Amino acid sequence: MDIHQRVCAIISQQLNVPEADLKPDVHFRSLPDFDSMRVLQIILETEKEFGIEIGDDITFRIATIGEFQGLVEKLCGQGAPE
Repeated sequence: MDIHQRVCAIISQQLNVPEADLKPDVHFRSLPDFDSMRVLQIILETEKEFGIEIGDDITFRIATIGEFQGLVEKLCGQGAPE
């Protein structure tokens, strides 16, 4: 399972949304049950899964599933630097 799939699995579990619905262009705010507590759970689970730290300032700039996947990839050292 690659990073994108693992990130989708975490989001799917936290929001009870089928992974098939989590396309890169989907906005987090459009997902059912999305709120600040769910965001924290998604971030904590992602940090634990990948052994990374996601800064608060970055978190608030992420709008879509694809942006979040890209961020995780970058923090894991597998993405292209900005």
